[in-house]
Amino acid sequence: MSNRVEQKDTGADRQLYGCLNSTPPQSFLMVAGAGSGKTTSLIKGVMEILAKHGNRLKLRRQRVACITYTEVAVGEIRADVRENPLVHVSTIHSFLWTLVRSFQSDIQSWVTSRIEEKLVELRETAASFGPRVQQRTRDKNRRDIVRYEQQRARIGRVLSFSYGTGSDYVNGILGHDDIIKMVPQFIVERPLMRTLVAQQFPFFLVDESQDTAESVVSALKAVALELGDRFCLGFFGDPMQRIYLTGIGTISAEAGWANITKPENFRCPASVLAVANAIRRDGDPVVQTRGRMTGPEGAQVSVLGSANICILPADDRRDQRIAQVRAWAAERTDDPAWKTDRGVDAVKLLVIVHRMAAKRLGFGDLYSALNDKAPDKFKNGFLDGTAWPVRPFNGFVLPLVDAAKNGREFEVMQFLRTQSPLLERKNLIGVNVASRLAELRRFTETLQQMMEPGSRATNADVLRLLHDSKVIPLDPRILSYLQLPPQNDAERGEKPEAAKEEDDGEELTKEIAAMEAFLALPSAQFWGYYDYVNDDSPFSTQQGIKGAEFERVLVVLDDDEGTHVQFSYDKYLGIKPLSDRDEANRREGKETTVERTRRLFYVCCKRAMKDLIVVLFTGDIAGARRQITSLGLFPEESIHLENAISNL
Repeated sequence: MSNRVEQKDTGADRQLYGCLNSTPPQSFLMVAGAGSGKTTSLIKGVMEILAKHGNRLKLRRQRVACITYTEVAVGEIRADVRENPLVHVSTIHSFLWTLVRSFQSDIQSWVTSRIEEKLVELRETAASFGPRVQQRTRDKNRRDIVRYEQQRARIGRVLSFSYGTGSDYVNGILGHDDIIKMVPQFIVERPLMRTLVAQQFPFFLVDESQDTAESVVSALKAVALELGDRFCLGFFGDPMQRIYLTGIGTISAEAGWANITKPENFRCPASVLAVANAIRRDGDPVVQTRGRMTGPEGAQVSVLGSANICILPADDRRDQRIAQVRAWAAERTDDPAWKTDRGVDAVKLLVIVHRMAAKRLGFGDLYSALNDKAPDKFKNGFLDGTAWPVRPFNGFVLPLVDAAKNGREFEVMQFLRTQSPLLERKNLIGVNVASRLAELRRFTETLQQMMEPGSRATNADVLRLLHDSKVIPLDPRILSYLQLPPQNDAERGEKPEAAKEEDDGEELTKEIAAMEAFLALPSAQFWGYYDYVNDDSPFSTQQGIKGAEFERVLVVLDDDEGTHVQFSYDKYLGIKPLSDRDEANRREGKETTVERTRRLFYVCCKRAMKDLIVVLFTGDIAGARRQITSLGLFPEESIHLENAISNL
C-alpha cells in the first residue's frame, strides 16, 4: 500500500468520514484543487468504509464502487486498496458494461433503435446539403446509408453483445460511445436498474468527477434521489481542472448533500501557488493554502520556489528562444538541470501540440494532416491521442511492435491474448492453436517491418493489414475511408458525426480531406507521436498531464502554432478581442474560449513542484506585458522580455 492512508487527516477528510458514518450515510461533493491530495482523500474514504462497514458489506455480498477516468488511475487505486475484493475499481465505461451486460434482449432493442436513429440522421444530413458540398461528401453519405440499411437487415441475427473500443453491431460489439449513451438511459428510465445499482454498490465514489459525462452524473443522481437511504454517492473533483469538453464540469449538490472543500495544496512552492490562485481567481472562489513544505515534522518551512513569465516575439526563432530561456533559467536558479532533456531531472515542456514538438519529434506531417485544416474533433482528439483515426496505432500497433522489437516475447503474447479476438476461447474451438499462433507471429513480424523507420508503408497499408488479418476489429469509420469491398466487417459501423445544418457539410468535407492525407502518410511517423502522447519525450501535451508533477516545468503559450479554436491564450489574457461567437456565448451565459483556456493554464502551472517558467509567444509584446500586469497573474519583477533573456 502507498503511504496515502498514513498521511495526516485534513479537515476535509474528517468531514468525509462524517458523511460515510452518518445514519444513513450522506451523499456529498468534494471540491479539491490541483495538488490537494484529492485521490488521497478518496483512498482514505474507501478505507474508512471498509473499516466501519466492511463486515456488513461482506455479509450482504455488496461492494464499494470506485469509478475513475483512466485505466492508469484504476491501477493506482487498486494498488492503494490492496486489491480488496470488497472494492470494485474501474473506469466508468467498464462499470456501466458490468451493470448491463446480462440484459441482452434490452441491449438488442436499444441497438435496433440506434441504427434507425443513425439512418434518420444520415438522411437529414443529406437533405441539408447545399450546392457547396463536394461530391465525395455526398458519396460517403450514401455509402454510410447503405451500410446501416444492411445492418438493420442483419441485426436480428446477433445472438449476444459484448463491449469493445469501437462499435461493430452486426458482430455484437458495442463501443465506448454506445455504453455511455445506453446505460445511463436505462438507469434513468427503469426503476429496476436503479435498484440494482443501490443493492450491489451502497457506497459509490466517483473520482475526477468534473470529467464525467453529464448523462452519467444524472443517472447516478437518479439512484441517489430515489434510494438515498440505501445509497451514498460521492463526487471527488475540481471544476477548474475540466479540460475535456465531454465532462460535466461543475456538479450541483442535491438537497441534503454535504459540500466539502479541500483547500490545502501539498505540491506547489509558494511562488507557484500564488500564480495558480491568481489564475483561478476569476474562475471560482476557491483559494488554495499551505503549499509545499520541507523539513522534519513539527518544524516544516515553506518552499519558495520560483515562477516567471517570459514574453517573446512570435517569429521563426522559437526553438532558439526556448533554448535561451532554459540557459537563462539555469543561471538564474543555479540549477544546470534546466538544460536537461532526459532522466529524472529533465525539464518538462508543456505545449498544445504545436509544430515545435511535432517537427522535433518527427511527426510534422501527421500533425498537419489531423490539425491544420481538419475538423475540430480531430484537432482536439489529437491532443491526447483519443481521435479515432489514431487509436489503432496508439492502442495496439505501437505497443505491440515496441514489445516485439525489444524482444519482450511474453509481453507480445499477453498483449495479443488481451486484445485479439483470434485468441478468445470461443474462437479457438476446432482451431489448430499452434497454426493460429504461427499466423500471429508472422503477422507481428510483418507489422514490425512496416513500422520500421524508413519504411514506405503508409497508415492505410497498416490499417489494411489489421483488417485483412482480423487480429483486431477496426473502427468502422476507418473502414469506410479505406473503401474496402462491401463484405464482412466493411459494411458495419459508426458514421462520421453528422454535419450541422448551419455548416452545410463543411465539417464532413474537412474530415474527408484530413483522412485522405492521414492514410497516405508513412506509418513510421507515429513513433514520435507515440513518445509524445505517452510522456516519453521532453514535451507533453497541456491536456495530457493532469495529475502529474515535475520539479521544473516550462509552459509554452503559442496561439499561432496551436490552431485549436477551443483555446486561445491571447483571448484569455485580453491581448486579442473575443470572437463574435464568444461574445454571443458570454451574453447567453455559455462557456467561452476564455474559461476553457483559464482552466488549461491553471492545470499546467500546478504541475510545478519547484520552478515554473511560462513562455508566451505573441505578436504584441507591449500589450501582453500590460495585460499580464493588470491581471495580476505574475509579480512585475517576474515578467521578463527578450532583452533580459538574451543578456546572459
